[in-house]
Amino acid sequence: MGTIATYRLGRIAAACALAICSGSSLQAATQAANGKAITLRPLSIVKLRDLDFGRLASGTTAGTVVIDPTTDARSTTGGVLAAGGTPLAAQFYTYATGNQTLQVTRGPLPVLNRAGGGATMNVTQLTLNGPVLRIIGAAGLLDLRVGGTLAVAANQMDGTYSGNFDITVTYF
Repeated sequence: MGTIATYRLGRIAAACALAICSGSSLQAATQAANGKAITLRPLSIVKLRDLDFGRLASGTTAGTVVIDPTTDARSTTGGVLAAGGTPLAAQFYTYATGNQTLQVTRGPLPVLNRAGGGATMNVTQLTLNGPVLRIIGAAGLLDLRVGGTLAVAANQMDGTYSGNFDITVTYF
């Protein structure tokens, strides 16, 4: 029987101080900065970033947008044009004992809903940066990335679309 991973995330905050010398007077300025740390427990998975298809322009014919899980490269088909943004595959770290076998599975394919309603887009495929069944390296850390294919309708209503998908890692 396998063990299913859970999410763990730790954060820290830091402040940085900067002293500026001007002639014989000393002045100090303080600027807040954020720090972040991720701690992993054995048999865990942590999301580092979301799947982002970037900005798109739809045309008079339907098409697709594909994000490669290994390179983050975006490609389009049909009447869809890439229009900027920062397309990225989703990224997770998973931690286990070195040389342990694990299986990566996903939940249902997501439907992206337009903020404010009125339209949706379907993710028709989620792709991994490796096989579903893997043996984790000796260090015990796996960089897991998820790309996908988004179906864009002809004359897709403009707006911001979002949705969720689940990734499950089972350790054996």
